[in-house]
Amino acid sequence: MKQAKDDSIVVVLSAICGNLLLTIAKLFGWLISGSPSMLAEAIHSFADTANQGLLYIGIQHSRGGPSREFPWGQSASRYLWNLISAVGIFFIGFGVTTYHGVGSLFKFHETLLPKLYWLPITILTLSFFVEGYVLLIAYKKIKKKQGRRSLKNIILSGDDPTIVAVLLEDSIAVLGVITALAGLWLSHLYQSPVPDAIASIVIGILLGIMAVLLAFVNGRLLIGMAVSETKENDIRHYIEVYPSVEKVISLKTQILGPNQVKLTAEIEFHGGIMFDRKQVESDADLIRQGEEPLPILVDTIERTVRVVGNEINRLERAIREQFPEITSISLEVY
Repeated sequence: MKQAKDDSIVVVLSAICGNLLLTIAKLFGWLISGSPSMLAEAIHSFADTANQGLLYIGIQHSRGGPSREFPWGQSASRYLWNLISAVGIFFIGFGVTTYHGVGSLFKFHETLLPKLYWLPITILTLSFFVEGYVLLIAYKKIKKKQGRRSLKNIILSGDDPTIVAVLLEDSIAVLGVITALAGLWLSHLYQSPVPDAIASIVIGILLGIMAVLLAFVNGRLLIGMAVSETKENDIRHYIEVYPSVEKVISLKTQILGPNQVKLTAEIEFHGGIMFDRKQVESDADLIRQGEEPLPILVDTIERTVRVVGNEINRLERAIREQFPEITSISLEVY
């Protein structure tokens, strides 16, 4: 669990540093050139920087352990901050960028061609390499956690969307830089501001798509998404083949945070396995010999309760050893 958090921090801090530098450079390039797509990229990098700052806050906040107010810990707060980040991307990235691009497109007669053509091209080329480097870091961290799962499965069903958010943001950032470069080059080639304005709109639409995807992923986790069906089947099978278990009546899981799962199951034990025949025969002999039946029966019931309780504790320990991500277990005897 700690490793997962450290991976997220490395990715997020790398993204913050890279995007902060790019925001300053792109803003400078827009002020000098007046390019709509350069402004779109500056807004894009600013939105990424601010939103990755929110991701970092979410990581720190999620480290709060169980308390009276939060008995299951605060790991899910990471999903809340990621959702806030997605909203910020939508309104700042998609809204402002698209609005400016559409405004430039409909007023293209008043829009001047980008000045100092070489300056925004240089800045965007450098941005491509910086964004690509941060994207590579995020991809390596995802690859390390991927295992047998597909990248699509990790994005839509993974329990740590922080690295996924950075991966998507920087993937869109690389596409945005390529789009801005294409818009600037076409504007210079045809001596028209229209391609540059269209590039700004395309960048805004890309940001909007990413924001909706991130909101969907984090929203599912916030409302209590279960682990994958394959993982649930593995857990169910493990419990069903446990020696003292007759069958699993019901089983539910809930993702509490990265590498933290809550398991609730209703099980039926093998009565014969936990039945101490010698002890019961001894109790029966005492009753036949004239001992008071009530105290003996009370002792038998108390002993049975202790046996069942101890067996539940052993089963819980076994489940945690087999599935370390299960941090909370609630077993009910049918």
